[in-house]
Amino acid sequence: MSAKFLLGAVVGMAWVTGCGQPARLKMTDGSDWRAYAQTREGDTPGGELDELRFKDGLCEGEPMKPERIHLSEAALIRFLKAQQLDVRIERARADLVFAIVTGAGTSSPIRLRVAILDNADQAGRELHEALLEHGEGSWGIHRSNLAVLGPVAPHTDSMVFAAKTKLACWGVFTIAGQDDTFVVPGGYMEI
Repeated sequence: MSAKFLLGAVVGMAWVTGCGQPARLKMTDGSDWRAYAQTREGDTPGGELDELRFKDGLCEGEPMKPERIHLSEAALIRFLKAQQLDVRIERARADLVFAIVTGAGTSSPIRLRVAILDNADQAGRELHEALLEHGEGSWGIHRSNLAVLGPVAPHTDSMVFAAKTKLACWGVFTIAGQDDTFVVPGGYMEI
């Protein structure tokens, strides 16, 4: 399944604009990442990305208990629609859909690649591998057996998007650095 996920991730990230470049996430509503996140106190071994955390209270009122059931993309779609976002679905195959999200303060619709995997361990592992494959600026979330890959962005824009849409409260938010991935604490976590 790993090769399928990575191949699909490459295809999914290649949502091409008229000039032939992959779409990127760009926040245009004037949101400042510091309204949603902060740096942690003390030394962190991973550098700047390892120092980030979402602010306390970001997920207040959101269900934070991990689900131990097999989810379909419908769980994510319901969540996004509850956040007053417009979501359109494109189904690539039974275990892969694209959720096109508008209404979050971005310069263009955001295409999220949603992989439906067998279990939570596989979802976390596949997301980690896809983020490393796509490199710095890649980000995504995973919850239960779903792995969601977002478009490349500066970490400040991806964190604002994840905070404003509450995706950081729905799934484990992970971002790629130069040679590793980092889970940003303060939101939803699976242990």
